[in-house]
Amino acid sequence: MSHRRTILGLLLGALILSGVSCVFNEPGGFYRGEGPIPGITVDVDGPDQVLKVLGKPSCRANGWWQDEHRFDMEFTVWYYKGLGRVIFRYDMATVYATEADKSQTGQPN
Repeated sequence: MSHRRTILGLLLGALILSGVSCVFNEPGGFYRGEGPIPGITVDVDGPDQVLKVLGKPSCRANGWWQDEHRFDMEFTVWYYKGLGRVIFRYDMATVYATEADKSQTGQPN
């Protein structure tokens, strides 16, 4: 009987802790962005417009990118040192999102 109570107590404790951790954090609660990059319009601007407004990126990378609500592997990200990131859709037709970040090193994190 004591083993059953111990296991039940541990499961109940884990359930309570997981619930409390979700209550105090909104989705993206740990995301510390500075907002979008001015001059770039999401879902409208393509790579040519981004190059015209921001110039050549410090680095380009394909692969993982995380926004405040999901993970995805189908993005191309252009990194601008001291400015932030521009995230394109998988087909590079338009910008999916921008993230202003003055601490951006110009390289993938």
